[in-house]
Amino acid sequence: MKGIKYIKYILLALSLVAFIVFFIFLPTTQDEPILNVYIGWAYILMAIAALLAIGFPLVRAIKSPKGLLKIGILMVGVLVIVGGSYLLAPGTPIDTNEVVSNSTFKFTDTALIITYIALGASILAIIASTILNSIKNR
Repeated sequence: MKGIKYIKYILLALSLVAFIVFFIFLPTTQDEPILNVYIGWAYILMAIAALLAIGFPLVRAIKSPKGLLKIGILMVGVLVIVGGSYLLAPGTPIDTNEVVSNSTFKFTDTALIITYIALGASILAIIASTILNSIKNR
């Protein structure tokens, strides 16, 4: 467990350094190397978060059959949300200076809809937990 704590601090320190360097050498165009480094670091952090978000529940689920059922239901729910978001995404092109494919617009709109759904779910969860805690503590 101490190793995970140290890895967390190392990732935090590297992110802080990348954040400071990014704003010291603020890019003025899309072709500057610092922007590519910053986006690359964001991809690395997202990949680590995705692996951990999938890995930890799987390790716990393997220990009990009920856990596998919950993981299956969760995966179906995620697929329904992503699929529904893809179907709802208009993919309407916008004027840009770069040539962008229609699939990129569709992907971006899908990601935005998923973000809105996650934001709404988190707000509802905060409200519901507050109400349930107030009822429980009566």
